Amino acid sequence: MKQIVRALWITAAVIAAPQLQAKEVFPMRSVTIVVPYSAGGVTDYFARQVGFKLSKMWGQPVVVDNRAGGGTIIGTQLASKAPADGYTLLFTSYGFTANHVLRQNLPYPTGAFRPVALLGSSHNVLLVTNRLKGKSLNDLLAAAKADPRSLKLASSGLASSPHIGAEFFAKKTGIEFTHVPYKGQGPSMTDLIAGVVDGMFDGMSSYSQVKAGTVGAVAIAANQRHPAAPEIPTFKELGVDLVAGTWFGMLAPAGTPDAVVTKINADMRQALQDPELKAQIAKTGLSISTSTPEAFGQFLSQESAKLQNLVNQGVKIDLN
Repeated sequence: MKQIVRALWITAAVIAAPQLQAKEVFPMRSVTIVVPYSAGGVTDYFARQVGFKLSKMWGQPVVVDNRAGGGTIIGTQLASKAPADGYTLLFTSYGFTANHVLRQNLPYPTGAFRPVALLGSSHNVLLVTNRLKGKSLNDLLAAAKADPRSLKLASSGLASSPHIGAEFFAKKTGIEFTHVPYKGQGPSMTDLIAGVVDGMFDGMSSYSQVKAGTVGAVAIAANQRHPAAPEIPTFKELGVDLVAGTWFGMLAPAGTPDAVVTKINADMRQALQDPELKAQIAKTGLSISTSTPEAFGQFLSQESAKLQNLVNQGVKIDLN
């Protein structure tokens, strides 16, 4: 499976597609960006900021269409069936690759999309409720090993980046935990603050809760400390080789002309250099990234391979 997924992503990035007619200039009308998450979340926010900037650059409306549900499957399936002309795009994140590795019989094949651009990323932070007596990493590991599965870790949903981050954490540290999935980041944070769950992996967008003192931060799953939160140590500093997080990117239906993909990629890369846009994204704690379509395809293959390797090691990820 790993080899098939990797090959399909690379092929989708480089296969030649029908070209635009010589006189056609893209875009000639409104563009729809499908976001397979609910409104108000960090993915939605990122998509709207990018869409607003592109609309100004193109002189055409850019509509963000939130189609949440099914672990991102509903919105992704909708985008996969759109005409391959560049006027419907998919703005998605980690769950996209996770679904291809973890779920069978998806209503769309891996090759249903071609990569357009990697746009950003965010590393996961292990957050804990203030109701815990011991909030250090050693405290958590000691408690989890003394009473397996007693540690309750929330996530924003099955196969989400926080969910998979917790699974990587458990594998690296040799503990067992109880996964408590929620329908979105908001409800999971509410219960974390209330002490219904013990902890949760989440992106830097939740750092505002740490600054407010409503939750604690144990460590960040990155190679280095985040400049906006220098007080949070990395897992590596604490002896755990853990780097995990999410990514944000744009894809187009397979068969979208090369000229259109190249145009969208170039315009997005230009948009992400805008100081105002960069400032808006920085407020969420996200890091902006840019890439060619081909490099994004390679990145998707690597992300799929990392998760497939976890599964191959015997880690069972329950999606029910």
